[in-house]
Amino acid sequence: MEQIIRCERQCASLIPQGEAQVPFLTVRPESNREVLIRAVSVSNLVLYYALMTCRIGFLLVPRFSALGFLCAAEPLRVANRLAGQSLYEWKVISQDGTAVPASNGMLMAADGSLSDIVSDQTFPLDWLIVCSGFSPLNGFPRSSDPIIRRLAGAGVQMGGLDTGAFLLARAGLGQDIRMTMHWEALPAFAEAFPCMQASSELFEDFGTIFTCAGGTASIDLMLNRISRLKGTAFARRVSEQFIHTTIRHAAAAQKLPLKSGHASHNRILVRAITMMESITDRRITIEELTRTALCSARHLERLFHAHFGWGVSQHHRKIRLARARTMLRETDMAIADIAIACGFESRTNFSRAYGVEFSRPPTHDRTEPDGFKSSPR
Repeated sequence: MEQIIRCERQCASLIPQGEAQVPFLTVRPESNREVLIRAVSVSNLVLYYALMTCRIGFLLVPRFSALGFLCAAEPLRVANRLAGQSLYEWKVISQDGTAVPASNGMLMAADGSLSDIVSDQTFPLDWLIVCSGFSPLNGFPRSSDPIIRRLAGAGVQMGGLDTGAFLLARAGLGQDIRMTMHWEALPAFAEAFPCMQASSELFEDFGTIFTCAGGTASIDLMLNRISRLKGTAFARRVSEQFIHTTIRHAAAAQKLPLKSGHASHNRILVRAITMMESITDRRITIEELTRTALCSARHLERLFHAHFGWGVSQHHRKIRLARARTMLRETDMAIADIAIACGFESRTNFSRAYGVEFSRPPTHDRTEPDGFKSSPR
């Protein structure tokens, strides 16, 4: 109600003197902060519109995705320029007000701490967008969770980019809706928050809570929000400024089905690998795969060796180990629990396979190694 009261006060100044005001009627949910005030004169009904500036806080978590953050902020800047007015204002926030390192090593200066911005009466937040990347739960203290809950309870729209959904979920938000994140983090999210609805969509926007896969998907999320405020034609003009010729819808795929060039054209391999990627908590028998792939075991093995240089079981083990590596970096689950969640009988077997695959023990991947600082996430 605070936002509605603030809008009423600012819009009241636009109503000519001598006209009686009817109480506040509605806020158009499709228009962010476009508020409809109704005033009545003796002879007719007059509608007054006031376009309120949307104030946004970008909460950066250490090792956040610089790409995801910039792809969210830049459409807002261009929207302001093309509209010729401040549709959006934003501030960069960190937990303690100091500069925040991105996953690529860059430092981003903050305008203030989370507690300072929240208490700043001159900049009442409309959106708070959590921007994170690797190891989100380790990068942000639980002591700030009550602030996030309090903001959500006050009507602030809460967003999460890349792995921001982890922190929203930890704060107790989004329990009845779907939340999405970078595809690489989906298994870790499902293990950390088994009661939450994890989504593989490009973005999910339920108004009060919105989440995004990060990277260039942040552009599409913001363009869709801009479209609701200023229309599709205006959003296209913003999109064209980034040589972004297609505004993707929420259901667009986060990644290609297969990373291997010619393999994506082989339907047998596509069916087999799709099944492998969907079942990572146990080993899959060759009989299960051949029933799904619709071919013989011998032919399936021959295809994997021809396209990848290794066999069926080794390929599935690589997928399970990749999932385990993500969980090591993005959750605080015990290594033994991760081993079981990824289909290994014991921590010993898991550690041995992990060392062969990545040339390092699992304990060394509790944080993202320096060699991955150039990752776009």
